[in-house]
Amino acid sequence: MTKQTRRQFLRSAGLASAATCVAPIFTPYLYSSEQPVKKKSAVEKLQVGAVGVSKYRAGVWDSDEDFDGRGTFVGRKAGEFGAVVACADVYLPFSERFAAYFPNQCKAYQDYERIIEDPTIDVVTIGTPDHWHAKIAVEAMRAGKSVYVEKPLTLTMEETKLIAKVAKETGAIVQVGSQQRDENETFRLAAAIIKSGRLGKKINVVCSLPINETIGKVGVLDKREPFKPQPIPEGLNWDKWLGPTPYADYFLERCFYNFRYWLAYSAGPITDWGAHNIDFAVWALERYNDAPVEVSGTAKFPNIPGWYDVAEEFDFLFKYKDGATLQLKSGENAVLFTGELGRIRVNRGRITGKPVETLTEKDIEELNEIQHDILKGRTPGDHMRNFFEAIEDGVQPISDIASTTSGINMCHMANICGLTGKTLHWNQDSYSFQEEEANAMISRPSRPGYEVV
Repeated sequence: MTKQTRRQFLRSAGLASAATCVAPIFTPYLYSSEQPVKKKSAVEKLQVGAVGVSKYRAGVWDSDEDFDGRGTFVGRKAGEFGAVVACADVYLPFSERFAAYFPNQCKAYQDYERIIEDPTIDVVTIGTPDHWHAKIAVEAMRAGKSVYVEKPLTLTMEETKLIAKVAKETGAIVQVGSQQRDENETFRLAAAIIKSGRLGKKINVVCSLPINETIGKVGVLDKREPFKPQPIPEGLNWDKWLGPTPYADYFLERCFYNFRYWLAYSAGPITDWGAHNIDFAVWALERYNDAPVEVSGTAKFPNIPGWYDVAEEFDFLFKYKDGATLQLKSGENAVLFTGELGRIRVNRGRITGKPVETLTEKDIEELNEIQHDILKGRTPGDHMRNFFEAIEDGVQPISDIASTTSGINMCHMANICGLTGKTLHWNQDSYSFQEEEANAMISRPSRPGYEVV
């Protein structure tokens, strides 16, 4: 696994013609690279432990059958580059199911601590619900391990501050699962166009996010009836699933895939899809060392006791010190960049706008060169490969902690704005809002024994 030469990169960049980038298709998940991988023996391979290895039930994303959850996907993906020797999930049947993918090699645990404390494990993948990301990532970094942690990186702004601090202190190699940066051809082209100056210097952004994904071909937010407590399934450590969050009764709709619709564990589409679209915008515009100074707007919350409580509609406007803006709203899944010279609209299946439609062959070659520099010569199309190559070279990957924190904090700021119903003013130097009500939401208390420190 080595860096590509510029010529090899340009051959594999996937921008042979602009037509392929404006095709009206939607690819809901991942592009996979077909580039050859240098194979290593089992002895040479890094040892991997996968934490959070769930299964999604039929109906999620219109699938007619159960299929691998995101944590299972990234854990198995890591198995293409390292040796997966252990896995852990608070629902033991999930752990045992995952271990079967690596027979006579992978130990199945219920407690992730068994992986953290194992000195032979080099790499940890984290695919748990959001409220466990920061704690496990911090403990893994402090244990000297490289970390692949799914997005959204954190549950609160205080966790963001902590995880950035620990990443800097330890120097750990960390990849956040923001794969739109390098896996999607349309987004790679959008980043190159932006960095080429074709849109101009002052660029405003609109990030729109889908709000009502389906379970069993019915929108999650459609059936508006309170949920009733259910028996805890055998093999599930429910207290540990809840972890640092307040104790609550078990029912299926509180956990597994649906956890993202509860503010205690996630923040709905704002941190789910926002951690993709806002992340990409902040990264492409190189504002990851910056932060907006103001956020205003509104959000509609269900306000149904015993039912999902994340925002179901929202419209926020972030303002930067230099006057640039980023709007975050519910709606379709896309990012719109508008500058004084032109604009482009991009999602995972399509990129449109005059700056794309008028590209010449020479323009495409130039944009491929920019992509080469953006991706540091890495093969595009495989976020996990990017991570393992970074480990081998001792450098940070494409979605490192330092370039990810500003985007996820904007997602948190949006939720705080919606919950307070106030225009908020942020000071990055003091890491605080002017509004005390908002300051109280920067962090959350943890249940004893599950503190994130």
